[in-house]
Amino acid sequence: AWDPANADAAYQPSVITVPAGTTITWRNDDTMQHTVTSGSSDGKVGSPDGTFDSGLLDSGATFTRTFDEAGTFDYYCIPHPWMIGQVEVTG
Repeated sequence: AWDPANADAAYQPSVITVPAGTTITWRNDDTMQHTVTSGSSDGKVGSPDGTFDSGLLDSGATFTRTFDEAGTFDYYCIPHPWMIGQVEVTG
């Protein structure tokens, strides 16, 4: 996932739809450090929005967040801004 050529496989799945109240856990299965940072990215530069941020996750580390409110939550990896994902939370 650290390679821009693999951007489509960075987060698996890259888009997930869940009901409000769902807890999601991301796991870093790569050998590189990554983040799960809320905000937008154009694939080259990200802009965090402050909603959530995992900090740097080492290989095998996890980050968990509960989504209590409906909405669309975009996220990306700070060191690798071509890694983009989205959580869609339904009411």
